Amino acid sequence: MPAISLSKVTETAPALVESYRTAGASLVDRHLGSGATDPAFVVFQTDGGPTSRAAVERYLRKAAKLPLFWQFVGFGDPDSRQFDYLRRLDELAVPGRRVADNAGFFHAGADPRRVSDAEPYDRLLDEFPQWLVAAREEGTVRPS
Repeated sequence: MPAISLSKVTETAPALVESYRTAGASLVDRHLGSGATDPAFVVFQTDGGPTSRAAVERYLRKAAKLPLFWQFVGFGDPDSRQFDYLRRLDELAVPGRRVADNAGFFHAGADPRRVSDAEPYDRLLDEFPQWLVAAREEGTVRPS
């Protein structure tokens, strides 16, 4: 797979949504409406936490029953409390709060142009393989 610079992705990605809730609803609804059964890997780049935390958790929990994995990527001050919520969301209890660990979070630094091109691939895919195995075992994703 050809390397894609994280700074290039960040520079060219349009700001399509105003909130996590809107994005979560849109992605879940689009996936449900598409009839897709293959797993989807959602990358959500942000510079802070959501304003409606309960709604975000609700959509993440709803999506745990779907073949969707959410990878949250934070940019900005790594010590900002804005990212504490995403760290907690990454650790949301399984099976108590969701059927599978369908989300990951990592902080990519204050300046994405300073992150090596290789580092995001490792960090983006850190939790995805474990989710894929668990999602197949629990029936969310069809066996390959």
